Amino acid sequence: MKHDVCSQQSLNALLGFKLHGTGPQHVLVMHDWLGDHTNYEAMLPYLDSTTFTYAFVDLRGYGLSRHLAATCTIDEIAADGFAVADHLGWNHFHLVGHSMTGMATQRMAADAPERIQSAVAVCPISAAGNRLPEEAAAFFASTCDNDDAFRRLIQFVTGGLSDGWANMKLRQNRERTVPECRSRYLRMLTTTHFVEDVQGLETPFLVIVGDKDPGLGADAMKQTFLAWHPNAELATVPNCGHYPMQECPPYFVQLVERFLSRNGR
Repeated sequence: MKHDVCSQQSLNALLGFKLHGTGPQHVLVMHDWLGDHTNYEAMLPYLDSTTFTYAFVDLRGYGLSRHLAATCTIDEIAADGFAVADHLGWNHFHLVGHSMTGMATQRMAADAPERIQSAVAVCPISAAGNRLPEEAAAFFASTCDNDDAFRRLIQFVTGGLSDGWANMKLRQNRERTVPECRSRYLRMLTTTHFVEDVQGLETPFLVIVGDKDPGLGADAMKQTFLAWHPNAELATVPNCGHYPMQECPPYFVQLVERFLSRNGR
């Protein structure tokens, strides 16, 4: 099994990433606003590493890419994702994006539809952005440096999981993200809008939500991803919140890989 790490130490301006698997089907995996590529570690034992090769990337300001300067825009995320695929020699590949990078799967599919075989958007924020009322916007902004607010948010979006869970997510965020990037990416995910670029896009999409995710559930997906993408389908993970790759990893992997296999070349 191939299991490598590539960092900025060896290649200028390339995102840090971790490879898993040796299969002919290639999958670029992106993380959410609050975590980094280590969000996906719980699912690694269940992946089909002979059919798929996964590249788990860290966006600028996160994890293996903490040292990279960032404008924190959706166009930057998309360009960086294509740069990793180009470096790996992937002419065609699948995408997985979670929450904030759900919109990145749409941006990349719109920018180069001939390269994207399929996309999995997990509890995703869409190309319409996540517009927040003033009070909610202030609360989200406070999580960037207020530990109690961060823990409250994590427990809210996962149906009230334990204090231990919230503390683990807090440690991950504080240790593996650049503080100034937290607010910049928050601005991106709440203000970005490019719906007109993705309406009618024929890329196959699997949209996965957790039934305990209060803000990004099935109803929200029916008004966005499923309304815009003619080849989109929806799957709901039972007894799960905003982090199915950590809360329900074997079931999550099954959903993802069945979909990818149907859309492989």
